[in-house]
Amino acid sequence: MKVIDIILKDLKVLLTDKKTIGIMILMPVIITTILGAALSNMFSIDENKEQITIAVVKEYDYGKEVDLFINTLQSEQFSQNMNGSQMMNITEQIMKFNMEEMFFKNFLENEDIKGILNYKVIEKEEAKSLLDQNKISSIVILPDKFIYDMYMNFSTPFRNEIYIEVIGGSANYIHNQIVEGIMKGFSEKVSSLIIGKNVYLQIGTAEGIDMSTLFSYKNVIDDISKTLESANITLKTEKVNRKKPLSSFQFYAAAMTAMYILFTAGEGGKLLLEEKENLTYQRMAVAGVSKNKVVLGKYFTIFSFALLQITIMIAYSSLVLGVDWGNSILVSIITLCAAFAIAGLGTMLSAISYSCGSYKMADVFQSIIVFMLSLFGGSFMPIEVLPRIFKKTSNFIPNGVALKAYKNVMLGNGIKEILTSLLVLIAMGVIMTLISIYILKREEGWKNVKYNFAETSKIEG
Repeated sequence: MKVIDIILKDLKVLLTDKKTIGIMILMPVIITTILGAALSNMFSIDENKEQITIAVVKEYDYGKEVDLFINTLQSEQFSQNMNGSQMMNITEQIMKFNMEEMFFKNFLENEDIKGILNYKVIEKEEAKSLLDQNKISSIVILPDKFIYDMYMNFSTPFRNEIYIEVIGGSANYIHNQIVEGIMKGFSEKVSSLIIGKNVYLQIGTAEGIDMSTLFSYKNVIDDISKTLESANITLKTEKVNRKKPLSSFQFYAAAMTAMYILFTAGEGGKLLLEEKENLTYQRMAVAGVSKNKVVLGKYFTIFSFALLQITIMIAYSSLVLGVDWGNSILVSIITLCAAFAIAGLGTMLSAISYSCGSYKMADVFQSIIVFMLSLFGGSFMPIEVLPRIFKKTSNFIPNGVALKAYKNVMLGNGIKEILTSLLVLIAMGVIMTLISIYILKREEGWKNVKYNFAETSKIEG
């Protein structure tokens, strides 16, 4: 029996198994179609679209917090070196600088931000209701003590932490990222201004300038307003090689392809043990088929099925869903490298299952580990919106590396951008294949396969 005969035999078994076809061929097709259609808004951003609408929730009481700050300012800690008229003068100057106006008028309503965001100030419950109905993209919550802490930060040597919370909706993660970025920009500008103010106070104190002069910093306040009014935050959409960002169908076609070839590795992880339990393994050995040919046959069975699986997904998504996969030559190279890595993974699982004499490892891989790898590889959600740890781990798992390469080609990138991913996939395939060989060489039953399950009987004449 030749290696090609082993491959054809195993492929025939796999392709006639309804469960295998359902999970590894039909499921990715169905899920790609559903998710691509249902989540299309999450992957779209129209440069000519109207502003992003957000709700701003004020959890503070402006009047009470202003009074609280004045009382704090007039406490003995601050006023001990100033007389009544000086303190009144300082209070009047500070009150002219309206902290609420600074956020809404000087920041949210400056020309750059107005071109991106449209905000409405409403109560929290109403905001949540609008978010659930996808009538707004995000909720920005200004916390309790926001005004008080802002005055304290800008008017005293103290610095109170301020946390502006952004609650994003599920309809469009790109809009959420934009809103979060804008609020982060505001926080960073405020922080830099506070640092500048503290330096101003420290130098003044070191030079022996009295407190009343230090707090009379009208020019500093004017600079704060001018800085926030010129925030210069603009939304720039750059198309890579003049191509549009990935559509939902593009993303999920690549993501589900990368995910479901893992199931092929899991199914391939049962092949060697099945041969042993069905006694076909022993019969092949008796017939003179070397153990290396058997393993090579299993390796290329997994490799061939992964190629078939990917090819079907590419053909379906291209012809039915209109997915543009990019340069066909580069896509073919990625496909070969991904199948190579998956074949190595499947062979390693097969060697482990054979060594343990149980399908538990392959079953656990298919029922649990595949979904964990898919999560960390970015198959469920774009890796860009996941925590940093996901971005790092995706570079060390086969589906994450394959998905990254496919996305790069879809965006119009060339061989230079995917070369690292290709080398990683090849390295994974080689390493896992060597591990499987090492595992099998340690098996005594593997070495003496001809005599496994052999029985002797006495023939009486």
